Amino acid sequence: MSDTTALDAAKIDIRRWTREEQSAPARYGSRVLYAPSVLAEAAELLGKLYTAGQEHHIDREDWAAVTSLPMGVLDVLAARYCSRVELAGTERHAVRDTLISELGAKGLTVQPGQRIVVEPLPDGPRFGYRGQAPVSLALTSAGWDIRVDEVANTDGPRPIVAPATEGGAREVAELVRKILAGEAPSPFAAPAVTEASS
Repeated sequence: MSDTTALDAAKIDIRRWTREEQSAPARYGSRVLYAPSVLAEAAELLGKLYTAGQEHHIDREDWAAVTSLPMGVLDVLAARYCSRVELAGTERHAVRDTLISELGAKGLTVQPGQRIVVEPLPDGPRFGYRGQAPVSLALTSAGWDIRVDEVANTDGPRPIVAPATEGGAREVAELVRKILAGEAPSPFAAPAVTEASS
């Protein structure tokens, strides 16, 4: 398998594991959101692992028989981006200001506060108990997160695996826009129930 073939296979596997296999057990839960730059990083790392395996006569299918390398790669990147986020005050403010600015530039109504609240779009999906709740975002020492912003919300926040940088803030803003426009799956939807085959 060439490096190009390994990278192509890795891109396919990362896409499959983040879209189709969301019910698969993962350290960070099944409804983790990934920024595009993190998915590209995951595919690159996975491609290198596939290439290294090939050097030892281990095919992609051999890995799948014993472990999930795609899920392992996604989990290790989530661990990096969703823990121990340390930013100086000026860095944190710059990232926060970038997020607010980007959300506003995308035509979203934003309410800055401890958490950044973003109002739903008139013709977008509905969230919360009554279907009228906004979403809120935060960047904490555990990384980025998004949640339905209402008192009755018993669900915890959903992690967003993205760099704690101004570039990461731009990716988070675009991801939120897509969720509110219905262009990306809702991280708040109940997991799909699969029927057992008889």
